[in-house]
Amino acid sequence: MRKILIAAFVANLILTAVSLAVLPDQVAIHFGGGGAPDSWASKEFNASIFLVLEAPFFLLFYFAHLMTRGTPGKFLNIPNKDYWLEATNRAVLERRFGNFMAEFGVAIFVFFFCISLLALQANLNEPVRLNVTAVMVVLLTFIIYTLLWLVRLLQGLRVPPSAG
Repeated sequence: MRKILIAAFVANLILTAVSLAVLPDQVAIHFGGGGAPDSWASKEFNASIFLVLEAPFFLLFYFAHLMTRGTPGKFLNIPNKDYWLEATNRAVLERRFGNFMAEFGVAIFVFFFCISLLALQANLNEPVRLNVTAVMVVLLTFIIYTLLWLVRLLQGLRVPPSAG
């Protein structure tokens, strides 16, 4: 899953590079009601938003498994904490948590990619206008995925029946 996370992050990097190559010097960076632009900036500033927001997200999701390794239990808030923080279960927790977080990181970067692609498309339109319907579909899909992911995460951190 971490290889897919890297690929999703790299896809966003490539989209950012393409955006720098094809966008005009000034681009809409925020859109109001009906998809009309209401804030403008240089395309370089627009690209820098990627580094400021997405690079830390990548690091967080890529190295999330390390959060469970040496963190004292009082700083971890996970279901069935007593079970998962036993020395014999920590390795399984690290692997499961890392996989779940990498998976969610992929979803985040797919979401970012879709929104960035829609913003690129909007800035190439004349007049500049964001496809609000497409944004809502992407957002709703991401919210539904997030809810399903959360249910799976909670199920994945249940105490196994063989342990009880």
